[in-house]
Amino acid sequence: MAKLNDAETNMNKENLHQELERLHAELEQLDSLDDSDSEKLSLLAQDIRRILDYRGTDERHYQSLVERVRDVVTELEASHPKTTLLMRQVLDQIAYLGI
Repeated sequence: MAKLNDAETNMNKENLHQELERLHAELEQLDSLDDSDSEKLSLLAQDIRRILDYRGTDERHYQSLVERVRDVVTELEASHPKTTLLMRQVLDQIAYLGI
């Protein structure tokens, strides 16, 4: 895959932030969760909010999010397919950026 130039990287990071905003909003609206799932999603929503507020370039922020999203996707895929689809889109965006 070709290396992204700065303009492409900035645009793709903006797309990532838009996807994170959508995912954060979706997480805030979920109901019918048990206490364990609710806690995991609450922590995930907090991580997303920190990244959205930070808007820095340190890739470690994204890497910790990737790990948490992967864990949550595995656990919630059957019960919340729309939410896990958004999570997978975020993972794809992060992978595309090479993070």
